Amino acid sequence: MKRDNFKNACIANIIVFLLEFFSISWMMSGISSGILSVAGLRALKFFTVDSNIYLGIASLIAAVAYYRAIKEKQEDIPSFIYLLKLSATSAVSVTMLVTIFFLEPTMGRLYGYLILFAYSNLFLHLINPLAAIFTWIAYERNNALSLKSVFLAMIPTVLYVIYYVVEVITHTRNGIIMPGYDWYGFFALGLKSTIIILPLFLLFTFLVCFVLYRLGINR
Repeated sequence: MKRDNFKNACIANIIVFLLEFFSISWMMSGISSGILSVAGLRALKFFTVDSNIYLGIASLIAAVAYYRAIKEKQEDIPSFIYLLKLSATSAVSVTMLVTIFFLEPTMGRLYGYLILFAYSNLFLHLINPLAAIFTWIAYERNNALSLKSVFLAMIPTVLYVIYYVVEVITHTRNGIIMPGYDWYGFFALGLKSTIIILPLFLLFTFLVCFVLYRLGINR
């Protein structure tokens, strides 16, 4: 990464962190209402919230690293921070894309279109992911990561998918999923959807991570 970008990268990561702090606080305060919005720690069941918290932490760590690099005249920041940012940016990108192309069409019919972009969810589902993608592409291009990084970047998202599937399976009675446990509606067709959802989501997550990895290469 070029040292000229350190200052811009630092500022951009601080802005992303502040956006995350604001929007997560708004969501958890209970002031925000709407679909997929709950107050307090119960919000942690949503990947939207988890991925945005992850991005906020990653952005703060990156901002500190860039600041130290500027102060100490370092040539670059540690490669694991690029990996952390790739992973977190990929996670919120998955959140945004799933919301736009799956949740909005399916839930919009029932609760009203654009309801998933209301209140704090406007930031969590759209503004924060776009800010993260812009920061990654505009200021964090690097040659420190390899293709292996794509698979490592997938881990947090894959872990959530496993958690979600386990929640659904363990709250199924006589083949019927108990109300409130398939909150994204991925299993609308029942547990048999697992054989489609798991491979599809793994492939989708890989593609998101891979595209961001390629866009982040310093040419």
